[in-house]
Amino acid sequence: MEQLSGLDAAFVYAETAGAAHVTFLAIYDPSTAENKTVTFDDVVTHVGSRLGADRLFRSVLARVPLDLDHPYWVRDPDFDLSRHLHHLTLPSPGGWQQLCEQVSRLHEQRMDLHRPPWDGYFIDGLGHIRGVPDGAFALCFKMHHSAVDGVTGLGIATALHDLSVDTAPPPADDWTPERRPSSLNLLARTAVTYVRRPARFVATARHSLPLLSGISASVLRALPIGHRAERGILTGAPHTRFNQPTDSRRNFDARSFDLSAVAAARKRVAGATVNDVVLAGIGGALRRYLLDKGELPDSSLVTFIAIAEHTDPDHEHGANQIAVARVPLGTDIADPIARLRAVHESSAGSKAFTEAVGPHAAVEYAEFLPGTLVVGMIRLMMAMHLGKYYPSARFGNTYVTTMRGPDFPIYLLGAKMIAGYGLSPFTQGNGLMHSVVSYCGRVLVSINGCPAVLPDIEHYADCVDAAFAELLGTRTPEPSVS
Repeated sequence: MEQLSGLDAAFVYAETAGAAHVTFLAIYDPSTAENKTVTFDDVVTHVGSRLGADRLFRSVLARVPLDLDHPYWVRDPDFDLSRHLHHLTLPSPGGWQQLCEQVSRLHEQRMDLHRPPWDGYFIDGLGHIRGVPDGAFALCFKMHHSAVDGVTGLGIATALHDLSVDTAPPPADDWTPERRPSSLNLLARTAVTYVRRPARFVATARHSLPLLSGISASVLRALPIGHRAERGILTGAPHTRFNQPTDSRRNFDARSFDLSAVAAARKRVAGATVNDVVLAGIGGALRRYLLDKGELPDSSLVTFIAIAEHTDPDHEHGANQIAVARVPLGTDIADPIARLRAVHESSAGSKAFTEAVGPHAAVEYAEFLPGTLVVGMIRLMMAMHLGKYYPSARFGNTYVTTMRGPDFPIYLLGAKMIAGYGLSPFTQGNGLMHSVVSYCGRVLVSINGCPAVLPDIEHYADCVDAAFAELLGTRTPEPSVS
């Protein structure tokens, strides 16, 4: 048994308000496989041979009664692979829209947390999609956020793939099931945890509180003042349609851009990064979309950015090791280069502030919040509709996650992966997510929304195309997965 960290457990408690899993979609070209084809049965056999690569595949949650303490991972004695892998065929004509709609339906469905929290879907029937060859198939994997973040999820994806068309031997597998603990056993463990908790709290405080006084002068200088304060990291965020109440529905679309063009664009502003270009492009897309609706605020929209902080190889702090930064997106700036410059300045200050405070500060203190309190707070907020009185838009308007993937092709059973996308959960009142990953010379921007606030996601995706084309100095491209 292994207890979840406070942050990992928070995603379990978040199920009270809505689904809390991540979804990965990949499209493959089977023409590189040995028999020029890959079937569902082939994938079942392959995944079965790789189960030893990560504990996620055969671990189930054991929750403490009344959520008095964080849950535990237990090696599932009833694991059945057939309950996790499924075969789907797209309805005709099997185009990009049909694929997006299918993935949206899969992503909006909650996971069964009474078994290992993951599901895989083999999707065939793909028709004409620009950049996708005939006979292509897709894999859609759902994994609960309590078990993975971007980095750990990428590690699992890597374990299922190979670096060439030749399939490597399966990893060693010494897994053995264990009996699920009784309620009495879990309560006894909780009692021990509570005895140790005061000493652990003092140790955490001694470690983290000095960091607050250690914020360097360089960070303080990075905080905007005067005329720059309106786009500073501490400024509020305007209310937008994306911050209206959302429901359980989800929609998905994506766009792809040349990584070398993105890298070249960053040179137009001294010190700018690839991530700054991505944020400026998203800011431009939001500006275009809201201008078209007649809803563009005078002040800039603000995004939350998840920053991976995997500093310990043994995952001492749990599967999720992330910090969060806030960055204004320059939606109030028409010129794309001026917007990139503003985003770069704000992003640098926000990340420096986060690093100075300490990457694991929030994670460490999350250990001391029992699930009973967290779940109770979520239910109270939902019942009293507290979001109406303190809307989430005061903090941010959208979310952006970025991940650097391999810059070389990877293969599944010899089939080359053409493109990969990610979808994440979002909180009530924040109905638009952007998941950005680089792969094999491309930057893939996944758009995950809620139809209640983003009913025309295809139009927004076109705005993403146009904004990046303007920023990169290229013509507006056609929608494509490659």
